[in-house]
Amino acid sequence: MSSSSVFSMSVCITLLATSIFLFGCTSPEGNVADGQRWYRMHNCYACHGDKGNDGGGPKIAGLNMGYRSFVHRLRNAETPIMPIYPQDKISDQDAADILAFLKSLEK
Repeated sequence: MSSSSVFSMSVCITLLATSIFLFGCTSPEGNVADGQRWYRMHNCYACHGDKGNDGGGPKIAGLNMGYRSFVHRLRNAETPIMPIYPQDKISDQDAADILAFLKSLEK
């Protein structure tokens, strides 16, 4: 194998690895209006209140949490009261929308 072939292969592998890394680290852009709709549709308000800070459950208005942490919390609720929301119930895009909505609310 010539040195130019090895170099070309190394560049291709590096580009592929970078693409995979960047794709895996991005999160969907959230839409506040859609997030408000999903929040209501999935009954989040029943525990957290309409404004995210006026229900009997934890206050989540102005949530300061990253997308991956938020999705992990939705998919793996850490309390017996919080329902688990698998991908087929709340998609990653819907989760991003809900998070955008929660971040838009005042604490």
